[in-house]
Amino acid sequence: MASQVQIAKLALQHIGDRYDISAIDEESVEAEQANLIYDDTRKELLRRFPWGFALTYRTPAALSVTVPANWDYAYQYPSGVVKVRHIENQANRNDPITDFEVALLDDDTKVILTDEQDPTLACTADIEDPTRFDPEFTMAFSFLLAERMAMSLTGSLDIKSALAQEVLRSVSQAADTDSSEGRTRETPEASWIDARN
Repeated sequence: MASQVQIAKLALQHIGDRYDISAIDEESVEAEQANLIYDDTRKELLRRFPWGFALTYRTPAALSVTVPANWDYAYQYPSGVVKVRHIENQANRNDPITDFEVALLDDDTKVILTDEQDPTLACTADIEDPTRFDPEFTMAFSFLLAERMAMSLTGSLDIKSALAQEVLRSVSQAADTDSSEGRTRETPEASWIDARN
C-alpha cells in the first residue's frame, strides 16, 4: 500500500536516480518541492476523471437564500468532496441527468443551484489517504507529481516534456481501467482525453 512519502519517492524516481527523500517533511529541496504541490496535484487528478474508487453520494443541506431566477433551489456545497459529478435522477436512473450549477453567493458561500428538490449528489470524494487510491491512480499521480517538479529540480525542459507524455499515458490507462469497472454513463470527454487522440 502506498503512502504519501512512497508516492513522492516514486515521483522523484521518475525524474532521475539521484533524487530521493526519506521523509516527506525532511529538510531537502526534493521534500520541499513535493510538499509544495502534493495536495493540489492530488485534488486536480481526482477532479480530472470520475474515478470509481472516489465515488460518494451526498444529500446536501437546503439553504434559505435568494435563488437566481433561473433556478428553484440552493443547497450547501458538500464538504469533503473535490467535485460534484451530477445529480441523480430520483424517478429513473436511466433518464437524463438533472441540470445544476455551482455558484458563489454574495457572502462567498459555495452552493449548488438546481430545480431538483431534495437532490442526491454523486460526487468525487476528497480522498487524502493514499492506501485508498486505486494502484493505477497512484502511478498516474506519481507521474503528474514528477512532471510538476521536473523543471524546479532539473531545469530540463526535455525531462519535463518526457514526463508530460508519461502523464498522458498513465492517466489515460488508469481512467480506461477505472471506467471498465461497473456501470458507466455517457459523459463528455475531458480536454486531456481529447489531446491524446
